[in-house]
Amino acid sequence: MKFFDKFKVNLKHKWLDYDRINRDWIVKLTDKNGSWSKTVDGGKRPNSNLILGAITALEPRLADLLYAFCELNSEPNNLAETLGLNFDPDIEIAKQRVELAATEEAEIVPLLTDNDFEYLNKVSKRGEQ
Repeated sequence: MKFFDKFKVNLKHKWLDYDRINRDWIVKLTDKNGSWSKTVDGGKRPNSNLILGAITALEPRLADLLYAFCELNSEPNNLAETLGLNFDPDIEIAKQRVELAATEEAEIVPLLTDNDFEYLNKVSKRGEQ
């Protein structure tokens, strides 16, 4: 289980980084479609399908796991819960800032590599065309 626990933490960080980079359009789309979902932390998050699509693109190893998970239960909200992604990104980012302030760090360190950011920027620019 250690692998899966570490994997979920990695997914969480990748989703938060993705959310930070793409926040403007995610909020606009989710507001327009009224597709916010309530979270266990009392907040809200985008639709599970959006989260699962984004995180699968960011973490290709997830595709194999999702296929197996879908055989057991293909309900997107359950998949998001199983993967540890049922949280409000704003609440989680605020928690991280508090934790960083407590350790006297000045800014949030991105967990994506420069290549990941370059890829995300290319994908975002393609969508703008």
